[in-house]
Amino acid sequence: MDHITKDQLKSISFWRDLNPQLTISSDPLNAIPLQTINGTLLSNVSDSLWQDGYLNCQGIFAEQDIHLLRQAMERLHSNDLPQAFIYLYDETWELFFRLRSLLQNFLGENYNVLPHFWAWYIEPGKAKGWPPHRDSADQSVIKLYGQEMLVSLSLWIPLTDATPENGCMSVLPLSCEQDYDTPISDPSQIALQDILCLPAKAGSVLGWRQDLYHWGGRSHLSAKTPRLSLSLEFQNAALDPLCNPLLDPKHPPIPEERLNLIFEQFEKYKHIADLPESF
Repeated sequence: MDHITKDQLKSISFWRDLNPQLTISSDPLNAIPLQTINGTLLSNVSDSLWQDGYLNCQGIFAEQDIHLLRQAMERLHSNDLPQAFIYLYDETWELFFRLRSLLQNFLGENYNVLPHFWAWYIEPGKAKGWPPHRDSADQSVIKLYGQEMLVSLSLWIPLTDATPENGCMSVLPLSCEQDYDTPISDPSQIALQDILCLPAKAGSVLGWRQDLYHWGGRSHLSAKTPRLSLSLEFQNAALDPLCNPLLDPKHPPIPEERLNLIFEQFEKYKHIADLPESF
């Protein structure tokens, strides 16, 4: 990182040169193909989301869908650059846009992207994911005309196999939390026996309602590979914005706006993210 200047960090051409296999443009995503999700799987994960607050879709993306992004994140890591810069590239936004049938199933035909995202490179035996937290303190489900409606949803995509050894995700299932005598106000109140570990193959899609406790594990000395992953958050467009600016999934921010958003993430998550001192 010492050899990279702040001017370079703010230069779109620098990022294009760093990962020439990816693109940075202002093009809309209308032509991006829809990712097919089996109807039986969609039904199963719907049951899981409403009962336990999370969804687990294994093996949605093929290796060819994710390997260029993984290469780019390896290059960011080798240059000691925060992984969040992967959101400068079109392919990151495209990957999530391909999941629009999944998102529409839970958030309605029209949904927006929240300006909240992150990316992780968890080194084997040296690092850990974020500690137990909720993405939002507000309730993620409301009742409208007698029907439950999901307000917001977080999606998480591993680009490498996420295992218990290298720090896969864990959650406190909603059905377990509902058995507590009083609402959980601090993660220390989570009973260890209630924790559900969620190993995931590279290219899987995990997600959770935003009031669900979740966290990334520690990478142990037995881990054979790093854990690389991406996250992005979404909300039902029919409801008042949870945060501004809401983003149109078909029109990701233009490159300069993406860069500004990335620097905003550093400020937003500095209390929880492991960042180089210069950030």
